[in-house]
Amino acid sequence: MDPSVKNAILRAGDIGRKALEYAISLIEPGALLYDVAEKTENFIREMGGQPSFPVNLSINNEAAHYTPFVNDKKAFRTGDLVKVDVGAQVDGYPSDNAATVEVGGRGDYSDLIDATREALNAAIRKVRPMVAVRSIGQAIGEVISSYGFKPVRNLGGHGINRYDLHSGVFIPNYDDGNGKPIQPECVIAIEPFASTGIGSIHDGPPGHIYILSGTRPDTVEPLYSNFRTLPFAERWVSKLVDDHVTYLKRLMAKSQVSQFPVLLEHGKARISQAEHTLLVLSDEVIVTTR
Repeated sequence: MDPSVKNAILRAGDIGRKALEYAISLIEPGALLYDVAEKTENFIREMGGQPSFPVNLSINNEAAHYTPFVNDKKAFRTGDLVKVDVGAQVDGYPSDNAATVEVGGRGDYSDLIDATREALNAAIRKVRPMVAVRSIGQAIGEVISSYGFKPVRNLGGHGINRYDLHSGVFIPNYDDGNGKPIQPECVIAIEPFASTGIGSIHDGPPGHIYILSGTRPDTVEPLYSNFRTLPFAERWVSKLVDDHVTYLKRLMAKSQVSQFPVLLEHGKARISQAEHTLLVLSDEVIVTTR
């Protein structure tokens, strides 16, 4: 691997790790989601990176894809189960890491949080060049099931490339029978999700996160020059153009921009998440966000 590429990947992981820790430190009863997201994204910029996607603050039965909108007044409440998903990118090379926290620390969901954390650790121990994807998923599913919860079957980890947060391999939360091997010289995110419900998610309302989706993303300015082909927040667009709501609606009508839905567990069950980014080389595996 080119040394400059490796350095960018490692720096992105280090910044992402510190940003996740910072975001978690801000979460308390009464804190606004907007403030946590804005402060964390600014922290990433101050550290010399850029957010690789908007900070996700998904609560209770929300698995992913909620980020605050402009003037969002939503606040954290005691007992909320918050999935904090944060990433940084350096020269287009993204990191992606996440953890689950219970607001107020009552401990009602400590086993659920532990299940995904331990599943992530078990999965990391399995990773090496040419290991079958299914064996990583098997490790995740066995740990989550041992805690009495369900692994979320239609979510999982993913490959990461330059300016491409979800590419290549999909890493399931259970043994899906996929014998495809993890290739060396790649970056992957391992992302266990555990549920108190049936272990399945569906699309909910829009989560205020967008991505360029046309065949020529370089023609959509100023979005392409600022975000390239990585996800971006409505909040960020509001700082670039006037009447950002109308602007985004017009681009979506032209299929030049897509919006991510919030992902919800069926039956309003609770979900936890844990995630790290790994650099898989021929002679070593580096957890860049740990």
